[in-house]
Amino acid sequence: MDPVLPDLDLDRRDEPRPDPDLRASLVAWLQHQRHEFQRKWRDLSPEQLAEWSIPPVELSVLGLVRHMQQMEHAYLSWGLGGGDRVEAYGDDDYAGGSAETAGEDLRLYLDEVARADAAIESTPTLETVGRGHGDPLGHTLIKMIDEYALHSGQAHMLRFAALGTLER
Repeated sequence: MDPVLPDLDLDRRDEPRPDPDLRASLVAWLQHQRHEFQRKWRDLSPEQLAEWSIPPVELSVLGLVRHMQQMEHAYLSWGLGGGDRVEAYGDDDYAGGSAETAGEDLRLYLDEVARADAAIESTPTLETVGRGHGDPLGHTLIKMIDEYALHSGQAHMLRFAALGTLER
């Protein structure tokens, strides 16, 4: 595996099994959507991750990674857990990043996911409101599943363009 990319199981393609517990189901779907998003990174070099593959659109797979790091923070880590809100990239998420920052950007994203998981775990019920944004956990999980579904689709197309082939 490329040294820039973390060691993730990117070959797995399983969807969550039905669960009568709504919280468990929502968390499983969030994990699934994260995994599908991360699958879009495989086989991409740092240059391909950062490439604006569909000109004139200033968007890359890496820009989406940076954006999702900020979404994980705003909606889950800070949103649920409170504390200091930090915009790691500010307005420079989608169009920012480079081959040189790819490794650090991926690590920052994965670290935020770990913090977000801790915030989810520490939120007792789907109705419990976040200490940062004040929205209930259930609503926040649905929002993040939606964010991942949208941006995974974009990353899928950008991946094809960067690779120059339709590699699923």
